[in-house]
Amino acid sequence: MISGVLTLFNWTLKMDSKSIYPHVIRAVFAFLMMFSIGAAFVNAFGNNSIGLRLFETICLFNVILITVSGISYFVTAVTEEKDAGTYALLRLAGMNSLSITLGKSTSRLVSSLMLLVIQLPFTFLSITLGGILWQQIVASYIALAAWMALVANLALFCSVRCATSGRAAGLAGTILGIFFFSPVIITNGLAALPAGLLSKSVTSFLESIPPALSSVSVMARLSELLGTSSFNGIPFSGGASGGNLPLGASGRELAFFGGQFWLSLIIAFVLFVFSTLTLDLWSAPAEVSGFSSNQKLRRWSVSRCWRLAIAWKEFLYFTGGRSFLITKMVCGGVLVAGFIFFQQLEGRFSGLTLQGENGWGLLLTLTGWLTIESLLYSSGCLFYEIRQSTQSTLATVPMSSTRVLAEKLAGCAMGLVPVLFWMLVAVLIGYASISDHCSATMVISYLIILSFSVHISVLLSLYTRWAALPLTILVSFPAFFCLAAPIYALAVTTEQIARSQHFRMSVLISALVNMFWTWLFILLPLQIWIRDRWNHVSEH
Repeated sequence: MISGVLTLFNWTLKMDSKSIYPHVIRAVFAFLMMFSIGAAFVNAFGNNSIGLRLFETICLFNVILITVSGISYFVTAVTEEKDAGTYALLRLAGMNSLSITLGKSTSRLVSSLMLLVIQLPFTFLSITLGGILWQQIVASYIALAAWMALVANLALFCSVRCATSGRAAGLAGTILGIFFFSPVIITNGLAALPAGLLSKSVTSFLESIPPALSSVSVMARLSELLGTSSFNGIPFSGGASGGNLPLGASGRELAFFGGQFWLSLIIAFVLFVFSTLTLDLWSAPAEVSGFSSNQKLRRWSVSRCWRLAIAWKEFLYFTGGRSFLITKMVCGGVLVAGFIFFQQLEGRFSGLTLQGENGWGLLLTLTGWLTIESLLYSSGCLFYEIRQSTQSTLATVPMSSTRVLAEKLAGCAMGLVPVLFWMLVAVLIGYASISDHCSATMVISYLIILSFSVHISVLLSLYTRWAALPLTILVSFPAFFCLAAPIYALAVTTEQIARSQHFRMSVLISALVNMFWTWLFILLPLQIWIRDRWNHVSEH
């Protein structure tokens, strides 16, 4: 199975890089349809809502895909011109702000909406499986389309506001992260705070934020449409016969366009207008300024070049250097202190030890941080050289391409030191909580899947201009279901064999064996592929 996936992947990447994204998107949509059908039939016996389960899975995948596209595909609408220094050429060609935003952003939105339209014939299959009506399907896709319009125009605003694609993606990701996670944080935080700590006006304001965000949330709208046994107050029995919905039976017409649809379109329109009006204001050429002329600040920020010059360059110019390293270290400390603080507010535990769900929650948060940062570094470290047209210059350096790639890996790995350090701290202060939820086998499986995703991200960055990160997520998601079960089963089997032979370090032996076989059959071919592709790109 893995060999077949890699063969198909290789064939896809042999096409022109500009045509990769649509083909991979279509292939992933086909896989998601097949996976959703399989997941729906897991609990098929004794359940007459198989079609509902199928469609819920499809909607969840669509929400994930649209959100990821917002911080990768839509967000480069204007910044790709800024990065290439061609924005001024567009204005010299006589294009005004409206034509640029319509041509660069709205065209992408229309083409992406077509991906939702082509799903409809396949999703209507869920009607025949029972538990859902065609009216629910249409209303759900209308909600997804509104969410896509909102995300696309939010990404357009970030693209207009920021000078580079990386900053725009970071801003868009931060805004979407706040949108999804702030209701949970506010709700749990207010519940944990002692009464009277905040004034009534502040508490009322904070309590009003989750309902306000819920009115625009596509997940809330989908839950309203699919989470109950009725649609707009009209009960249904499911199956083919359930498709004949008696409109007006509840005394009102069927509401295909809910409040989420209209609010999303209004916000999207406001963002589009604001982006168009401020395009010239925020699109001045980005000045490539060096470090401070102050010798002390320069000595602190740059320092002397290391013996491993490429690793030094990667650490300093790509990951942010020592200043950004210290910033991430401080942010990690604030995060850990926040979990300890909220545990103290609960009044059940004391000291620096995290108990209950706090230790496990902290580790999951840091694991997400590690995953995101690893994928960002892997998708950008080589693409940055291609965008700056410096890959040919690196090829003239008297060292092998393998060493060049190894030093770039070392430079990026140093940027991960803060999150790795705080993960170790989380394990030490929350070991009792973590051990109840996590095992060594789960850790090994996560590391293997993360290594696979990082290699795929590096490889895709050598073929695509902007879609390496979303394509990595789309490829890694189905690969997870192909690889996770065999890897987990092999880890358990190896550990049992080691225990039967009375080896004391059975877990360590299991980890080494699994990592070796994974590297030999999966990661090593990808590494050779990356090296060959890098050599090919460096020759042009």
